[in-house]
Amino acid sequence: MQDNAKIKCNNIPYRKGFIEIMSNIHKGLVNLETWNIHVDVDIKNLNLGVDDFPEDAVTGNTEIELSIDDAKGLIKLLQQAISDVESA
Repeated sequence: MQDNAKIKCNNIPYRKGFIEIMSNIHKGLVNLETWNIHVDVDIKNLNLGVDDFPEDAVTGNTEIELSIDDAKGLIKLLQQAISDVESA
């Protein structure tokens, strides 16, 4: 997996941020980290971790470690949610 695989979520101004996924920070686990970004910060052309990223932009951060079974369960739930949205 590439270093610091990130998804930029910029759809709802007060719920924007990044999702970062890395493997084996802790052996055998998948690391999932979310970064909440302040509503006044425009992230359209910003990337997390670059030198010009505003210091006070991050308002919250959560990091969890998923077992392989947890990660597979997350994928299954995400696929179901995608199906629900697509069929709505």
